[in-house]
Amino acid sequence: MKTMKKLLVLLALVLISVGSLSTASAAGDTLVVGNPTDAVSLDPHRTNDAASALPMFQIYDTLVKLSPEMTIEPSLATEWTQIDDTTLEFKLREDVQFHNGEPLTASDVKFTFDRHINPETAAPAAFMLSTLSEVRVIDDYTVQFITSEPCAALLYNLTHVDMGILNEKAVTEAGDDYGNHPVGTGAYKFVSWKKNQEIVLERNEDYFGEAARIPNLVIRIIPEGATMIAELQTGGVDIALNLGSQYVPMFAPGTGMKLEQFNTFTNKYLAFDERTAPFDDVRVRQAVNYAINKDAIVKVAYSGSAEPLAGPLPKNINGYNPDLTPYPYDVEKAKALLAEAGYADGITTTLYISDKEIDTKIATVLQAQLKDVGINVDIQVIEWGTYLQKTAEGLPMFLLGWTTVTADADNGLYANFHSSAWGSQGNRCFYKNERVDELLDAGRAEFDQDARTKLYQEASQIIYDDAAWAFLTAELYNLGMRDNVQGFVPMSTTFFDLSTVYFE
Repeated sequence: MKTMKKLLVLLALVLISVGSLSTASAAGDTLVVGNPTDAVSLDPHRTNDAASALPMFQIYDTLVKLSPEMTIEPSLATEWTQIDDTTLEFKLREDVQFHNGEPLTASDVKFTFDRHINPETAAPAAFMLSTLSEVRVIDDYTVQFITSEPCAALLYNLTHVDMGILNEKAVTEAGDDYGNHPVGTGAYKFVSWKKNQEIVLERNEDYFGEAARIPNLVIRIIPEGATMIAELQTGGVDIALNLGSQYVPMFAPGTGMKLEQFNTFTNKYLAFDERTAPFDDVRVRQAVNYAINKDAIVKVAYSGSAEPLAGPLPKNINGYNPDLTPYPYDVEKAKALLAEAGYADGITTTLYISDKEIDTKIATVLQAQLKDVGINVDIQVIEWGTYLQKTAEGLPMFLLGWTTVTADADNGLYANFHSSAWGSQGNRCFYKNERVDELLDAGRAEFDQDARTKLYQEASQIIYDDAAWAFLTAELYNLGMRDNVQGFVPMSTTFFDLSTVYFE
């Protein structure tokens, strides 16, 4: 019996030793990143969500990109010229090849955008290309974008990860399954994807830019915040994305972890299907805004890692309106508006949320606050991928977030409030205001930034007065790392380039 115990102890020590050696080895050549939500697709023309953006940002390159200072820089294009109000020309790099070995040429750029704007593709991000009428190949490394009208927002919009350049051969060969077998030009290339478990990438040894510092990249899907932080503590992940604010106090010297916290261009909002009663009445939507104590949401749901949202755009966006202030918390005002709208006896409805941890926290606070003014909500949870589909079809009341990833008001406003973007393109509340449409169209056509800003500020004021959303919070981003992780560059867009990360 004693011999057996000794053998078991010895075996345990060996296993621990092997595990430690494996972890140490992995720490040198594999970067493990924990993400709360799995991608929907790795085809940029099939999705427009943050979870899909993370792996796609590593796999694909765009013609131009945003710097950490939010200036537009070259990427696959070396230079660009606005030839006239409706013609934007790009010169391409001549040393780029796709992960399948195919060289990048202007024909791939044309194929990418022809596919993107084709109505049959039904690309969720196609609204950003609504003025694009033609992509014209001039030669193998020169391409022109022809728009139906002047579009000042086009260059900003081309920085979006969904504008990543595709290889025609790869897309054609994979057919409908391309989203599971992506081919780009990025610093990392696709290896495998186990749904709701992990996405595995490896370094692109033929990358035209600086090679990824770490050879292998694994994105693990870890929905539960407690599990995520435990994995970070034990070294199961090297980087933990989008951590709940309740975990912030756990980062201290000696824990083996460090916290990166920064402002984002992400809004959290409560939305409605404004095609149907009772939310087709602006007074009801205004009442909801007055019924919400945003400070309580910041304190309870975010543990202070957010601030009340004043309008449809976060701060520091081109076109932000600084004159807007958050709707004040006013229970009596909310009750009066409901009574005026014919709902003095209250409203009963369903609040739909995704399976994200933060949504549950916010919804619990909202449920109690809305009940105080006579709005009784039943909370229903839907899995993230299905949730995006359902909100695009129309739900009476739901929670969502939006990140203005181009740092320009066109992306934050056109997608969410222009009547042409109803449904999956972004306007999931089915909001419509003719004056807002006019202003957003004018903003796209105006190349003078000061004039554009005035147009967007007026549009924001109308959207605010219409209570198109219940404006909740502007979020801080909490990102955890192991102490030995270096080279991470925070971005307010929450599009992160992981190729710069290395181990100390």
